[in-house]
Amino acid sequence: MVGKIPGITNRQTSGQPGASTTLQIRNLGTPLYVIDGVMKDEGQFNNIDINDIESISILKDASATAIYGSRASNGVIIITTKKGMSGKPQINFNANVSVSTPHRRVGVLDASEFRGIIAEKLGMNSQAYGLLGDSNTKWQDEVIGTRVSSDYNLSVGGQLKMIPYRVSATYTNQNGILKTSSMGRTTASISLTPKFFNNTLSINANVKGLYIRNQFADEAAIGGAVSFDPTQPVK
Repeated sequence: MVGKIPGITNRQTSGQPGASTTLQIRNLGTPLYVIDGVMKDEGQFNNIDINDIESISILKDASATAIYGSRASNGVIIITTKKGMSGKPQINFNANVSVSTPHRRVGVLDASEFRGIIAEKLGMNSQAYGLLGDSNTKWQDEVIGTRVSSDYNLSVGGQLKMIPYRVSATYTNQNGILKTSSMGRTTASISLTPKFFNNTLSINANVKGLYIRNQFADEAAIGGAVSFDPTQPVK
């Protein structure tokens, strides 16, 4: 939505894989989320699989408060998820692969430059020079690097005995540029949308499941990689 709908800004809480995203309408604050007609909080919005979203619309004027009350004073994001449809079953499979890489690295002294500074300032016979190692370690390369992430979605939709249905499952494997940081997420959803009494009564039943496994890295390693002695070996 950012860049396509005027007034929408996006803030990600951290660079950790799977970190939540905060949307703002005209920088007013946290908007109200309405998912399939039900008012939800921001946390439930972040758990929605993007492959299950049919459409998104924005209310950002006085009409939002008139419809949803004072909770909509910061705007409303209305999300409609995909539903089953009549006819033969349709199977869809989507696969996405992305590559994340550090934009740049902090400029630091390499091992030979570091030895030269110690020798110049303290002398080659000093205790500090004697503690230097024989390696040439690029510590930033040891803790950050290019990582590959993937996302797979399989959905089946159709109609079974006059009941439209849609079943969807998604597996996401997201790896952060800080090594050992990762997030694995499995989502599954079932949607039933039957109609009765000559289409005068519509029922929308949704069941969703979510399993997340996070591996958190020590973010302090980034600062340590900038300041650590490049003459020391990794092990």
